[in-house]
Amino acid sequence: MVFRLTLMGLLVLAFAGGTAQTLGGSSAFNFLRLQLQPQAGALGGRNASHFGADLGMISENPSLLRKNHHSAVSANFTSLAPTITGLYAVGAYHLKKAATTVALGITHLGYGEQQETDASGNMLGTFWAYDQLLGVSVSRKYNKNWYYGSTIKLINSRYGAYASQGLALDMGLNYYDEERMIQFGFAAKNMGVQLKSYGNGKEDLPFDLVLGVTKQLEKAPIRFSITGQRMHQFDLLYNDTLFNQANFGSQPKSNLGTKIFSHLVFGTDILVGEKIVLTCGYNVLRRRELRIQNIASGLTGFSYGFNLHLQRLRMYYARTHYQSSLSHHQISFSFKLQPAED
Repeated sequence: MVFRLTLMGLLVLAFAGGTAQTLGGSSAFNFLRLQLQPQAGALGGRNASHFGADLGMISENPSLLRKNHHSAVSANFTSLAPTITGLYAVGAYHLKKAATTVALGITHLGYGEQQETDASGNMLGTFWAYDQLLGVSVSRKYNKNWYYGSTIKLINSRYGAYASQGLALDMGLNYYDEERMIQFGFAAKNMGVQLKSYGNGKEDLPFDLVLGVTKQLEKAPIRFSITGQRMHQFDLLYNDTLFNQANFGSQPKSNLGTKIFSHLVFGTDILVGEKIVLTCGYNVLRRRELRIQNIASGLTGFSYGFNLHLQRLRMYYARTHYQSSLSHHQISFSFKLQPAED
């Protein structure tokens, strides 16, 4: 009964979130769109169905939280720019009597010390800017193959004298067939409200509806993932016609195939023995959004990394290419304090 209610609630909230949240333009707390988890980052930036996942992957889909994450802690570090750093830490605990796994996660995105000026450019001093998030996740198993979970997120944002708070909810479903080595994931993310605005009226949150499938080959140590992002919005591509016409004398065309494929993120894992996993990914939308006309795009939209699995310690590394001369690195460590309870 709880599973059915969760499924119905997820579908209703996903539809309501998709119609109520911003489909284009600006929204509050856009740091929620950033990928601070290296395993997901190496897979292309979005993945709601990856099995054998690091604990930090619950930021993609709360139903990926599992019993075997019991007593695990994970800490991630991301360097976005010389003065911008992202930190994410999460720990999990399995409640045996309740057959429920819970996790507590903290995100801090710091933008460093900035100069403060008035409208005329006169120096007034300096200020600090940051975004923060506190998330509580809960996940349960239903029957043999189904998992469902949710994360409630308290958001705090401050840019000098301007501050804002918000409340958001992620809900996810997951189907895992261990015998066929296939997994499906579905997550509705960032459904919520801005409790306190920066001062110019309340804004929507960056809602996202994510679908994905991961399949491991039976006779080869390879698994593939295909993820659809922002499935509530058909056309994701923004075309600045005036800019393109003035700078390039032409306008890129977006046909039906381009609009469909812009939703897709592709990921591949190659299992090298039992301790090393090589990962690569390709984000179609990222490449189309960040490429520059008449300039070679290079590895824009591609990402790659590796996982090192030791007995109780795991290390994850990812490098993501945003443009030919711009990429950023992510690293995380996950440690098991004690084995999962039976």
